[in-house]
Amino acid sequence: MGECILPKRYWKEGGKVKGLFVRIFCIGRIFLGFFLLSVFLLLAGNVSAEMGASFAFNNGYRSDDIDWNIAGDTAGNNPNILSELTWSDLKIYQLQAEGKVILEWLYLRGSVGYGWILDGDNQDSDYLGNNRTFEYSRSNNSSDNGNVMDASIGVGYPFEPGAGWLRMTPLLGYSLHEQDLTITNGFQTIPSDGSFSGLNSTYHAKWKGPWAGIDFSIEASRRLSLFSSFEYHWADYDGEANWNLRTDFEHPKSFEHDASGKGIVVSAGGSYAISKNWLINANIDYRESSTDAGTDRTFFADGTTSDTRLNEVNWSSYSAMLGIIFRF
Repeated sequence: MGECILPKRYWKEGGKVKGLFVRIFCIGRIFLGFFLLSVFLLLAGNVSAEMGASFAFNNGYRSDDIDWNIAGDTAGNNPNILSELTWSDLKIYQLQAEGKVILEWLYLRGSVGYGWILDGDNQDSDYLGNNRTFEYSRSNNSSDNGNVMDASIGVGYPFEPGAGWLRMTPLLGYSLHEQDLTITNGFQTIPSDGSFSGLNSTYHAKWKGPWAGIDFSIEASRRLSLFSSFEYHWADYDGEANWNLRTDFEHPKSFEHDASGKGIVVSAGGSYAISKNWLINANIDYRESSTDAGTDRTFFADGTTSDTRLNEVNWSSYSAMLGIIFRF
């Protein structure tokens, strides 16, 4: 996401602290642009009591699983699964800002979010035989650091078939999602050598692309509103790793992944008005994404490279968020 305002090299210089501030500045710029656009549309539009703008600030719990595996050659053989990495049960604390603008002729929503990985597990397995047979190496490690970031914007035309109590809005949008994953506290399970020191590898995953979906909103009562949404995503997937203990690999980029993907997002929740302008908000989200076969390119310390087949990448995520909404 850093390239939205700065060249990519700035993300690698200055370590994690500088990277964090750059990302906060980046998503802040996106949200400021959304706010200014909202003000312009409100001033330009014919706004009724049921229309206007709202901004929500949410926080809550999120859990992610992500895995990928590669084959032994570009044809997907020798063996068909050579190496597999899994990050499971990533426990994440997440903050999110979301804005909506509703006019007679336009529905616009955007969101940005940032999360801190607090705990999680990693497994790294290598195989000699097809279909995950003859496993000769496995390490079970920690993934209790890192972060996630999300940004999305969508635009559509609102319909009200329910005489004001139901609104349906088909949408087109674009989104960007990143996971900065870590591998630490190494423990060799196969062979059973036990713990080993110095492991501090990283993997950066990025999903970006357009989506199409639909939002539903129901005015259940004067104070209570219910909402749900469905999105279908198309994504360009990029991954970049630094395997710090592999002296035969180049650093900081040991290998990279490239593939095309797809996925779905399902959301549901509700809001309750505690005053004219302030509402309490709660929502749950579920996401599932995967890629087709792509390319794994390894960079060696001697300057050479080698390609093999990236079989697939899978990502699933769910979150439960609570927050507050200010309605103009």
